[in-house]
Amino acid sequence: MRIYAVFRALFCLSITAVVLSGCAIGSAKTMPKGVFETTVKAGDIRLFSYSQPLFREKARPITSANSRADGTSKPREDSESQLRRTVHNLEQDPRLAEYCPAGYTLIEQYAVLNDVVIRGECRYQQEQAK
Repeated sequence: MRIYAVFRALFCLSITAVVLSGCAIGSAKTMPKGVFETTVKAGDIRLFSYSQPLFREKARPITSANSRADGTSKPREDSESQLRRTVHNLEQDPRLAEYCPAGYTLIEQYAVLNDVVIRGECRYQQEQAK
């Protein structure tokens, strides 16, 4: 009877550990991916900047598996697709919706050094314009 109680306690403890680790993993997915910085200028002009690290491929040996027919290697993701992915991540970021509830206008987007940067301005609501 005592062995049954020990196994039951271990089973309950392991189930609790699995549930708690599952909750910890689920909360990590909701974390924003980029750096969101805000600035408010005179006249309530609300600007923001969103940046993410630029993906760089690791150096790998030149082989026929990762080369095209003309002998050049093909990157996995070019800068345009990285910019599109960063814009998508910005649109999914809850901080943007909170800071710019009426939407936003892109000022510029570029990839420089080790970051992809998007700069924008919040759209104004009718009450703000008056």
